[in-house]
Amino acid sequence: MVAAGGDAGGVHAGRISRQLGAHLAAFLIALPLSAADIAFNPQITQSEFAKFSRVIGQGIFATPVQPARGTGLLGFDVGIAATALKIDKGAGYWTNSVPQNSTFVRGNYAAVPRIVVSKGFGGATISGSYAQFSNSGVKTFGGALDVPIIRGTVVTPEIALRGSYATMTGVDVLKLKTYGVEAFVSKGFGPLMPYAAIGRMRTDSRGTITPTLSLSDRADIVRYTAGLRLSMLIPKLKISVGF
Repeated sequence: MVAAGGDAGGVHAGRISRQLGAHLAAFLIALPLSAADIAFNPQITQSEFAKFSRVIGQGIFATPVQPARGTGLLGFDVGIAATALKIDKGAGYWTNSVPQNSTFVRGNYAAVPRIVVSKGFGGATISGSYAQFSNSGVKTFGGALDVPIIRGTVVTPEIALRGSYATMTGVDVLKLKTYGVEAFVSKGFGPLMPYAAIGRMRTDSRGTITPTLSLSDRADIVRYTAGLRLSMLIPKLKISVGF
């Protein structure tokens, strides 16, 4: 259900929908992020701060982990999603941003689990995501809007656009937001629906290094996504790979 990506360019996520979501929530929120897990070393460079911001930006990016499609007025889905980031714990961008005793990373991965709710509204689908990490005040929330451009048929794929936004709060030394625009193509084959997307993600961050020193970074990153939805009533399994 949860996969892992490489560095700032890799985000993989999985999802199980509806009834199983509530039972899996406690398991997924197993890698807590506390406010003390981010503490910038005054020696951090601009390039290291930019790298760190983009890695964390990939983690909070508000992807519903499903193809962008119109689901109609009756479309409604509640589930659990998780993003895993592969971290180089020995790199300067990490050692100058995260204390050595931090539990932010287990092994070489940092996990960002969240609850996702999606609702169809006629020709569009709106989704929202939220996570409050255990034993901390750190929260990340966001949303996405899917608008079909070409409706799919039995023999043709569906093409849709997705716009998304996410922000992270609860960390005094780092303010981070992400924005995304993606174009999706998807096609159903019985219970299987493969999909792919290309788009751009913008990260906008500002870090307080010392009371008198702050750094900021704004980056536009090309984002590629491929995924597969398996619908067999309940549960629905959706796996997505992005880079």
